[in-house]
Amino acid sequence: MRDYTCFIVDDEDLIMQRLELFFSELSPKERRFQLVGKAMNGQKGIEEILKLKPDIVITDIVMPRMDGISMIEQLKPELPHTQFILLTAYSSFEYAQRAIHANVLDYIVKVPLNEASLDRALNKAAGILDEIKRKEEEFQSLNVSILENKYRVRKQFFNELIRGEIPSHRASHFVDSMQFHFFQANYCCFIVEMNQYESFRNEYSAVDQNILKYAITNVIEETVMNCGNGVATDLSDNRFIGFLSWEHNRSSMDTEYACQTLGNQIVSHIHQYLNQRVSVAFGSPHRGWESIKQAYTEAQNVSEDFYYHADKVVKTPTHRFHYRNDSRDGFQQKLADFLVWVQRQAAKEELEKEFAVLYQFVTDHKIHKSIMAPMLRDFYRDITAKFRSGSTLNTDVAEFPIEFMAFREQLAYISDFTFEYVHAGQLVHRTEIMGAIRFIEKNLKQRLTLEAIAEDVNLAPSYFSSLFKKTMNEGVISYINRKKIQLALELLNVQDYSLLELCEEVGIVNEGYFCKLFKEYTGDTPKQYRIKITRYESK
Repeated sequence: MRDYTCFIVDDEDLIMQRLELFFSELSPKERRFQLVGKAMNGQKGIEEILKLKPDIVITDIVMPRMDGISMIEQLKPELPHTQFILLTAYSSFEYAQRAIHANVLDYIVKVPLNEASLDRALNKAAGILDEIKRKEEEFQSLNVSILENKYRVRKQFFNELIRGEIPSHRASHFVDSMQFHFFQANYCCFIVEMNQYESFRNEYSAVDQNILKYAITNVIEETVMNCGNGVATDLSDNRFIGFLSWEHNRSSMDTEYACQTLGNQIVSHIHQYLNQRVSVAFGSPHRGWESIKQAYTEAQNVSEDFYYHADKVVKTPTHRFHYRNDSRDGFQQKLADFLVWVQRQAAKEELEKEFAVLYQFVTDHKIHKSIMAPMLRDFYRDITAKFRSGSTLNTDVAEFPIEFMAFREQLAYISDFTFEYVHAGQLVHRTEIMGAIRFIEKNLKQRLTLEAIAEDVNLAPSYFSSLFKKTMNEGVISYINRKKIQLALELLNVQDYSLLELCEEVGIVNEGYFCKLFKEYTGDTPKQYRIKITRYESK
């Protein structure tokens, strides 16, 4: 059962004392009714009640400065769910009429005060409050369900549309039914891509991944609506699709400015609210829903440049890379030279120097991802083949997480992987994982990130993420959260903490997220857990 906060308004000292005594003498079962404040007149009552927002107000009718019913009439619009119980020494028909009009819960004669009647009124108020809460939760659940279905249908529609699988009459009908009127105006298609997606997949469960993607979609769409008109939806894997629309013709410079502004806001908001890194790519302006496939293709082409960026960038057609695909043979020769050179005696500093040479070559002569990514996969396979004989490592080439990595990530992953193979059997990285665990323990009360931990142990984030999960059978974020909840349990075993204090002690900013984690790991809320501890200690 939940607790209910109560407030008393009465100008008679004896009645006030009697009511305070009534609350202090409630049985353990009935202590769910907690007295949180009192006032001696209606005007003071309004001031305090609006501040405290109690669940139940018990008030006299006849008081100086403002009577109880006038007070209720002023409070009702601000606190529609608060339940009001009237106490009166007068059995006036006029008061009864006003009380009914004010939708007062109960009307109790206070001289003499019948505690049984007051007890029944409080329980009646609790029942009404519980029913209101239940209906609100049902309504919220229904809204979430409707919204989730809307996003699911929208995702399917846009995926089929950009693949050209929807006939024109069906697309037109759907566009009208979803009120996507902006397609008849000018619009740009844009793609939002999650950076470091391989680490994201290693760190979060499938359920949490879906929750975060759903949240990202909402943040993108809200950001678009703040900049004008448009829509956004989850596309596939690490990608989201969106449209920014405007009514009147814009110059190329104005369009570029609008896209850069929206893109930077999306990048900033998703990092600020969800601690996720994304990049955004825009296509050229189009008009009419029939051009959606072409608009998407242009945005998709621009997004290919993300391969040579770190993270959190905004790209438009006017800032594309110029690819040097004729440098393919030169880079292939450098990879072949590296394979001849590398041997088990190579130190990490030497390996890092050789990989820096490879990275610099590609920085100077960018080769398109469609050519570069397969070359790196073959390179990874050749390193595995060279050191497989007599190695204690068991690695399949198919494990190379190439699909969602940028070039820098792929090369860093291969670099760390090569070092592990060169020194196979020395348990070098087990030592580094232990170093990561020490770093986590030392900084557990801080807001830890994968990037900060990987940097501390001198490993690429994507490789560190993969290695940690392989070594510990648990993702980094999952491990950190479990340790933070263990710390919270230790703190609660010592003394009672408020929710805010617990969050500060374990380095979790969001109280709702902390409660979700706590219940996920313990089966109880922090408050329920503390009550259990208190009961155990009192035995």
